[in-house]
Amino acid sequence: MFNSDVILTTSISEILEKREQINAKVKQAMEILSEACSIERSVTGVGYSNLESYFSGHHYVSLSNSKRTQESLGKYIDAAFWRSLLDASGIRAVMSAKKQKDIDSQISDNETPPFEAEAIASTFADLYEKRASMMEDGVVDVFRSLSWDYKTNNPVAMGRKIIINSVLDSYGTANTWRCDMLDDLIRILSVYDGKAIPEHRHGMYSLVSDAIQNGSYTFDCAYFSAKLFKKGSCHITFNEKSIRLLDLCNRAIARRFPASIPHHRRAAA
Repeated sequence: MFNSDVILTTSISEILEKREQINAKVKQAMEILSEACSIERSVTGVGYSNLESYFSGHHYVSLSNSKRTQESLGKYIDAAFWRSLLDASGIRAVMSAKKQKDIDSQISDNETPPFEAEAIASTFADLYEKRASMMEDGVVDVFRSLSWDYKTNNPVAMGRKIIINSVLDSYGTANTWRCDMLDDLIRILSVYDGKAIPEHRHGMYSLVSDAIQNGSYTFDCAYFSAKLFKKGSCHITFNEKSIRLLDLCNRAIARRFPASIPHHRRAAA
């Protein structure tokens, strides 16, 4: 039974005051987080925020173990900054498709090194030092991706005509991974030709997508003509000036797989 003589140990006014303090702190925290999201977007140049995604997703946030939450959140922010820096710097131009895929996987999994000056300098120095090796990796990957189901493809060398499967995905759109691989081929041909390495952000993916969109399913670049087929394959015919460059590509392949290319195809390897 209600007892009107119950003595409250804490006054109602004090409880209301604490409530107002809590609401004010929460509002302040939200304003600070919103400001942090704006700062992140100003750095990455994209319309979304990893910080906002973190809190709106299904991530474990512990207020009793704030250090753990802060470390986890820091990895999210570092991953976003690594992606932005790699895209803006142009360093991807010297990276093979496989290396780009490996780094993008690390970014997606938030397993990048800390975004700190020493780590940035070390990463870029390592990528630049290995640029020649990565370019050869790219042409070797193209060679290994050739389907020997076609008579056009030569199982012992890169020939005048090659066919690469899965340049279009199952939806009939450009396959990013395969387009990056074709960029690897363009990259090393450009180097062998003494030309500047093309801007990676306007590479094969754009050409393939445009060819699909305009309905021609064909496109040309400095070194070859290509025809796309709806089953996903891409038939490539190299132009005259590319023939001597293909010989250099075959020598690079021969260095990795000495038994793959006949001696007369790599005499100067």
